[in-house]
Amino acid sequence: MMTEDEFQDLAKTENWIALGAWLNRVVQDSQAYGFAFPDDALQNVAAIRGTKPASLRNPMSAAKWLEQNRPDLFESKPDWLAMMQVILLSRIDRYDPKKSKEIADAVLSGELSQADTKSILDEARLAEKPAVVIARGGFGGQRRARDFEVSAKMLFKQNTNDIFNVENLTVREGRTFEPLATDLIVYEGSEPFAAIEIKGPRNRIDPGYLIDQLARAALLLRKVPQVLYVVPEQSEYKLNELVAIRDKLEIEGIKFGTLPEKSRLTPKDLKVLG
Repeated sequence: MMTEDEFQDLAKTENWIALGAWLNRVVQDSQAYGFAFPDDALQNVAAIRGTKPASLRNPMSAAKWLEQNRPDLFESKPDWLAMMQVILLSRIDRYDPKKSKEIADAVLSGELSQADTKSILDEARLAEKPAVVIARGGFGGQRRARDFEVSAKMLFKQNTNDIFNVENLTVREGRTFEPLATDLIVYEGSEPFAAIEIKGPRNRIDPGYLIDQLARAALLLRKVPQVLYVVPEQSEYKLNELVAIRDKLEIEGIKFGTLPEKSRLTPKDLKVLG
């Protein structure tokens, strides 16, 4: 059995592949390392590293996937290899193994960015589901809202120029657009061109919520020339009321749009109100 100092040295390993591979061995045979249960071992390692046990699952699963699918990288353990890229690629592999093999080299080398890889994962996940409307309300409400957001984001990322009828636009996730958060930011060159707010389905919309949403959109206009506020078709959002309030307050630059709740969206699916 290794000494406590040896265990601590291994627990502090900086290379995530080496750490993940070692943790997988510890979990498989925790008693050999002096622990009655695998969870005890992970809690001990987490305490040494000053983190939570759940955070150790990422290097473990990523290292295991590498060992099974890219033994060359698993053996060489390059420091430049990003763990998140491996995690995203392994998730794509669950949904579409063929696609995973096609893009593996580009993902692992960093040629494909994390954002691009995440978009491919979203597309692979949605492709597995039938393109039908998800049942309203109840247990699936949160998943329904997330699926709508994923589908809408994919539409705007893949069809930005067609939707806005402007060439050479780019789209970035907007949550880094501080101090205001939004879903997507469209850029024309280096300048913000538009903010896109995507709101999933809700069973009930209070009048106060509509005012709050309009106020947020108006604040975004201090950072971007225009805001597109997108909600599901036939939802409880009262867009006509929002348009009336916007016009009454003489706020220019905010438009409202709807999209159907389905996995495969095209620019023709987007209906814009004023």
